[in-house]
Formats: sequence, C-alpha cells, structure tokens
Amino acid sequence: MQLTEQSTIREYFQENGYAIIDTGIDEAVLDAAVAGLSPYFGDERVEPEGVSYADPGRIQDAWFIENSVYKIATSESVLSSLKEIYGLEAEPFQTLNFYKGTGQPTHSDSIHFNCEPFGNMCGVWVALEDIGPDQGPLRIYPKSQELEEMNYPDFGLEPGYDQYPQYLNGIENLIEKHGYEERRAIIKKGQAVIWAANVLHGGSPQNDISLTRKSQVTHYYVGKPKAWRPSESTNGRAYFVPETLGDCTTPGFRAHPGPSIVTRVAGRARRLRDHARVVAKGVLNKLGR
Repeated sequence: MQLTEQSTIREYFQENGYAIIDTGIDEAVLDAAVAGLSPYFGDERVEPEGVSYADPGRIQDAWFIENSVYKIATSESVLSSLKEIYGLEAEPFQTLNFYKGTGQPTHSDSIHFNCEPFGNMCGVWVALEDIGPDQGPLRIYPKSQELEEMNYPDFGLEPGYDQYPQYLNGIENLIEKHGYEERRAIIKKGQAVIWAANVLHGGSPQNDISLTRKSQVTHYYVGKPKAWRPSESTNGRAYFVPETLGDCTTPGFRAHPGPSIVTRVAGRARRLRDHARVVAKGVLNKLGR
C-alpha cells in the first residue's frame, strides 16, 4: 500500500474506501504511547484501571490513563486529512491500542457503531512501529464501501452479538460474490490508514507470534451525526451520545469507572471465538478447502 497524495486524497478515498497518510506525529509521542501502555500488555501484564476494556492484546479508551493516546487521536494532520475527505469536522470517540496482531475477522465498523446520516464515521489506524507482513497487519477490501448499509436485518438476522458469527458468515459471502481482493497495510511508523465506515476490513494472520504489532486505532464521527449501536438495537435503534476524548493531565479530569465483570467476560469470550474462527479458516486454506 502506497501513501496517498494529499492533493488527491478525497477522490482516492471516495473511489477506494481508504487512504494512507504520513501523520507527521512527533516520534516522542508515538514512543510515549508504547512505553506508557507496555505494562498492561502480555500474559504477565498489570490490569489497567480506568479504561473501558482491556485484555492482554488490546486496551480500549487508553486516553483515560495515557495522554499520548489522546495526542495521537487528536493529531492535527489526521484531523485535517479527515476534513479534506469529508468536508466536515471530525471528532474522536473511541481508541483501541494493540500490542500484537488480532486476526480479527472481516467486518465493517458500522455494525458496531452506526450513525445517521449513514457513513459519517471512520477509523484511523496509526502504526506505532514499522508494520511488516508477518506482524498481522490490517487488511482492507478496496471498493467494498460501495456496498449498501449492512445491519443485522439485512442478513436476515435479529440484532445482537449472539448473531455476530452469522453476520461474519454473511460478510464472507459478500466478499466472494463481489470478488473483492484484500490489501494489507504494510506501513511505516507514524503512517496511518484511514478507512470508511462501511469498508470491509480485519486483521491478517500473524505469521510470527514473536513479533509485536504496536498500533492505535481511533474511531471518529464527522459532522456530529446521530450515533446508534446496531448490536443493541433489539427494540428500535439504540442511540447513544459518543464519548468526548479529553486530556487526562487536566486538573479535575473525570476518570473512567472501568468495565463491569460481565463486560470483561463477554468481551473476552467474543475475542476468543473470533480468534478460533480465524485459526480454523487458516487451517482450511492450507488444506485447500
């Protein structure tokens, strides 16, 4: 994947559903995010307090406890690129920091957090180190953003995370039907991939488990849309007010209460199930099935 020319970033994004930029974020900020969160990753980790969710490989909303995460999410170069693409102001509402590759199954972000008008949301994946092919890089299916809005009912499913595996099967069928081909984000430290809300993406297999894949994803809403969560919309759309990121070094900053035990267990179970699915798919591919 090549850097997208800033002069053509909007048209390239509209055509392909993604773009790659050089963020120009100070390397000291990137390194601070890695150093500040390193105690919370791995099997011997310390359990972080004051974040939305954490497991050995990822931390959600680490901006509550590490200011460099907030600085990356609010980088002027990223925000200006999003303004160039959408013509609207972007506001970050969630961060995810990773230590290793996730092997996450292919999906679109709009199944997790959608909005009205549709499409006014995006993700940005910033490399906190050079990312090579064996580290489980992000994979994207260009032009898949042209698909219609895809919520549970569009696959004949009832809304809810218990139907998520069936949703993933539906996504795989769409990829095969349309003949989409994946591209893997082999990018340098400080570069970033921006992708559209509806573009299909996931994590590629990590070929060398001894390697890390230190990176940060930030999700943004653009133009202050009305946000809602498809997986929680069992009785009409479950609207919510997106979190506003803040500087945790500010006096009087409100700390996050942390996830409940139910949230931790459910999240961990879902990620283990996703991982098992990716491993099984890899085995079948090797067998030529």
